[in-house]
Amino acid sequence: MKKILYISISIFLILFLFSCQKIDPLLGNSDISGLAKLYDSFDYTNIKVSIEGLESTGEGFSPIDTISTLGETYTDEKGNFTLENIPAGNYILKAEKEGYFPTKQFINVIEDSEITLEKTLILYPLGDYGTLNGNVKYIDKTNHSGILIEIRTPEGEPLPGMYAFSDKNGNYSFDFVPVGNYVVYAYDPSENSIYTPDAASILIEKSKNTIAPNLILRRAAEHVVIFRDVAAWSSPNAIVEILEEIGFTDGLGKKQYEIKNSSDIISMSSFDPSWAIIIEGDQTTNFYSIYENNSNKFDLFVQSGGTIFWIACDNGWNYGDFTGRLPGGVTWRDYYDQYNILVNTTHPLLEGFPENNELHGNYASHGGFDNLDTANIQNLLIFIEEKSSLEKYPTYIEYRYGKGRVVASTSPLEFYTTHNYYDSEYYIWLLRRSIEYVFNLPISPIE
Repeated sequence: MKKILYISISIFLILFLFSCQKIDPLLGNSDISGLAKLYDSFDYTNIKVSIEGLESTGEGFSPIDTISTLGETYTDEKGNFTLENIPAGNYILKAEKEGYFPTKQFINVIEDSEITLEKTLILYPLGDYGTLNGNVKYIDKTNHSGILIEIRTPEGEPLPGMYAFSDKNGNYSFDFVPVGNYVVYAYDPSENSIYTPDAASILIEKSKNTIAPNLILRRAAEHVVIFRDVAAWSSPNAIVEILEEIGFTDGLGKKQYEIKNSSDIISMSSFDPSWAIIIEGDQTTNFYSIYENNSNKFDLFVQSGGTIFWIACDNGWNYGDFTGRLPGGVTWRDYYDQYNILVNTTHPLLEGFPENNELHGNYASHGGFDNLDTANIQNLLIFIEEKSSLEKYPTYIEYRYGKGRVVASTSPLEFYTTHNYYDSEYYIWLLRRSIEYVFNLPISPIE
């Protein structure tokens, strides 16, 4: 009897003690505080602030099927706000008020933390605007939710507060986008992502809905294969030295490179889409002919998700003349130009290049891509073009074909690694950055 009484008293005491404490059923969640202000007013009362996005299941980032709002609040007269009990995960904060463009901020919430936003959410007066819809997908997934979409200016500056998440089908939308020309960027916000971003140019018109080009996030290449029969411009180590400087070694595995020739092109039945293929410039006509006769292998490689970086500079020291097509049917015509013009100066590939937007070389390019309007390609980006020709054809491009992509240049990039002429340093940087870009590695700053 005494034993039963003792147990009963113990249970009562435990329940009493718990009742005296504040038990938080959302233990581990976080609070987010910040400021939201109006650009043209000093009364910041009642700006609505909400949070939407991706919840974490405790097993890492696990996007929900549809984007939903987890909480909302309103600012005080000074613009202060707090959102409470937000679970760990990726989110978008949204501040909105009638008569103003809404503004958003991407945020990663860590478990059990008190977060104070460093940047103020500023709302600008509403002007002419259009809407934007688009679709983005992972190359190898069936659930495409949680991809972060951002709108930037052509100069690469983020448009204030323009963020959105994709849903499980890869769809996304923006309701209030100022009229103008922009670039829409898509990337996986997960830490240490293995996917490369994608981007496309868009035009927003007043009171119209713009449909953005489809975007695809591909896995970053794991292994590089260099195809060549001869060393371009007598510079056999031009590409190998860069690969080794950024951490690659000679071999057959991940983060390794190997060199193959035209005989391998003939003997191999197909190429692994996880590779990045680099085709050196200044090859022989025989090499180019073998490529042309086996071009279906390269087309299938890119269609299946592979990446090619092609230094498409023929008619060099090895007297090779290429008359075939790149994957997707892209062709070029021969033309020696001493100067090229930079036309996408805000892209990381060209950051820090000459302020006059010119590259002077000996030569700057050996030709221009001449049928980009009719080729079977998507998401074309033009970085550099001819200066002296009437056509002003592009000389450095990137495009998507099927699930993969091609980065191609008609400049003798390897030549400048051992020959110092005019803007040679920038050609060397372009070669290095191109390789980093293909492997989704940080782009080296110009020193």
